[in-house]
Amino acid sequence: MFPEGIAFNVFVPAFRRVLVNELRRRGFSQTDIARALGVTQAAVSKMLRNTRDTLAKELGDLNVQVKEVEAIASRVADLIARGDINEAGTLANRYWWLILASGDACRAHEKYGWRKSECYICTRVVYPDLDVIRGLVMADIERALLVLSSSKYFPRVIPEVLSNLAVAVPGAKSLHDIVAVPGRMSPDKKGGILYRKPEFGASRHLGGVLLSIGGKYRAVINIKYDKLIEEALVTMELKFKEFSSRDYPSANPVAAAAPALFDECPECKVLVDIGSDYVEPNVYIFGSRATEVANTAITIAELYYVLFKKYSLSVD
Repeated sequence: MFPEGIAFNVFVPAFRRVLVNELRRRGFSQTDIARALGVTQAAVSKMLRNTRDTLAKELGDLNVQVKEVEAIASRVADLIARGDINEAGTLANRYWWLILASGDACRAHEKYGWRKSECYICTRVVYPDLDVIRGLVMADIERALLVLSSSKYFPRVIPEVLSNLAVAVPGAKSLHDIVAVPGRMSPDKKGGILYRKPEFGASRHLGGVLLSIGGKYRAVINIKYDKLIEEALVTMELKFKEFSSRDYPSANPVAAAAPALFDECPECKVLVDIGSDYVEPNVYIFGSRATEVANTAITIAELYYVLFKKYSLSVD
């Protein structure tokens, strides 16, 4: 009945291993790491010897990508390095509870003895005022936002019109069935992002896009578009379709274009609006979950940074 066993046996060992490596990269000694995390120096030494493949295997019973764990651990390590131990612990625990509330620990929970086929205890604990379906979606987007805000690279791909992230409940019929960030996400002066708590019905733009495609995908995020982003998409072998807003004159050109573009390219998960007069080019990344599109976005952002450094050095 209690999910703490999954944390102790599955999540904490994997997360701690990533965190140990992050702190080591910041110049912490094994002794200092052990003191900060409350483990022995011998345990730290052992964790430093494990590989990324080991981490993926350990997370196998959780529906969690290694990349998002690394992003959260990196931010936690930054907080520890600044001496903000309480804030670091709050972030790590919030992330874990959002994994639980989004239903991604259920398989592990069953493996460790909880046999109920439909259990929404964690979702109800975190979101007591939402029905289960909306609670699952809210947990998904809040977890994705934690991942995005923990990435050092994501702010670099936020466009001038800013970014948003939207997720629809299954069978969404109106904007009030779609949760998004009110006012969008913006970069802050410290290299992070600013955003307000997600709300249902908060985005006419991305909400309208998701409604227009009739459930083909339930999540979408927008980022900027330029030649380096295009190269990143090609390098990652992400199939995409380009269009121009000028060819779809309407209040929401992306929503007007998306159904036909996905008919032309059913396997595409990325649409690129090359823009028009007074319309900034944007990339729209689609998926089944907010965490899925967030992980894709930060992968693109990381590659974008690598390409930016590469071409900057070649120019110098």
